[in-house]
Amino acid sequence: MGVELSKEAKRKVIHIGMGLWMFYPLILSRTPAMMVVLLMLFLALFVFRPHAWTSSFEFMARMEDYSYTYLIGPLVYICAIGICVAFYPLFISAAAIGIMAFGDGFATLIGKRYGKTYSPLNKNKTIEGSISFVVFAFIATTIAMYFTAPLDSIFDVMRLTSIGAITGAIVEMPAFENYRGNNIFQRVVVDDNFFVPILSGLAMYLAYITFF
Repeated sequence: MGVELSKEAKRKVIHIGMGLWMFYPLILSRTPAMMVVLLMLFLALFVFRPHAWTSSFEFMARMEDYSYTYLIGPLVYICAIGICVAFYPLFISAAAIGIMAFGDGFATLIGKRYGKTYSPLNKNKTIEGSISFVVFAFIATTIAMYFTAPLDSIFDVMRLTSIGAITGAIVEMPAFENYRGNNIFQRVVVDDNFFVPILSGLAMYLAYITFF
């Protein structure tokens, strides 16, 4: 159990580390950002496969990865990032990525360690984890969006990131694992890490064009 928790903690550290993508609008426009995403997708599909995994990647693998023959977590992550980068304003896509990285990452780490009140929507997730999701997603994306968003004040930034953080926490609650199919496409898209950035980004985008 301790070994599994340690492996999960390592995976979540990488998960959170991907939150550095929140700052990509400062250095990349949409086209080069999409090129980076496509490169990552190529690596996930054709390079980081079971026959090529080394000790550097084995700790990232779950048991299901061996049956699907893909590192599912990174593949889901990359597909979600690609959709956000392709369809949302850059600063919103960046914030959506940060919500997934920091919100979901800290929700798991704190929920597993300190969570005691289980969600009525998912017996594997806790209210404490969901609160952590909102808090860390809000703080992280507020910092990033302050530098990347064309908004007039920090209060406007906070209004927008609060919408994204709360939406992401709500989307993350259901038990997606109960509705997955058997093929790789169904496995990738029926996942909280796929829907959290896409729907939190959509909520922020609709709020932005409506109220700002």
